[in-house]
Amino acid sequence: MTLLDANALIGLLIGESAREKVAELLRTGECAIPAACLSEVVDSLMRKHGVDRPSLAQRLGPLLDEVLTVLPVDTRLSWRAGELRAAHYHRADSSLSLADCLLLASAGPDDRVATADSAVIALAEKLGIATIPLTNSDDSQP
Repeated sequence: MTLLDANALIGLLIGESAREKVAELLRTGECAIPAACLSEVVDSLMRKHGVDRPSLAQRLGPLLDEVLTVLPVDTRLSWRAGELRAAHYHRADSSLSLADCLLLASAGPDDRVATADSAVIALAEKLGIATIPLTNSDDSQP
């Protein structure tokens, strides 16, 4: 399964460079997003990008209904994510959010993580999680 970071879905919905790669992943494979990352998508699109709720529902709804699985966050994942952040977060060197850590905690041995976040990629590599680096909003790759 391919787990999408919030930035992957945001890039798709606002038309950033990574949109084509994310669309390809959604078309060709089983993709999921942890519930916490979905919250980050909604927050970012509404607060930072000015997308109103009806427009967001119209754009995001079909993906959630037909293509993208939302993974629930249970006690085990919450605990693991907290441990990851406690062990690896550093404001200047590794600014991992809790949603980033939930994304990584959700990954199983055969999963891969699609992200444009260099801190997520670095920790995924330390943990032995396969990654799909995506283009950042500034058109660079992590």
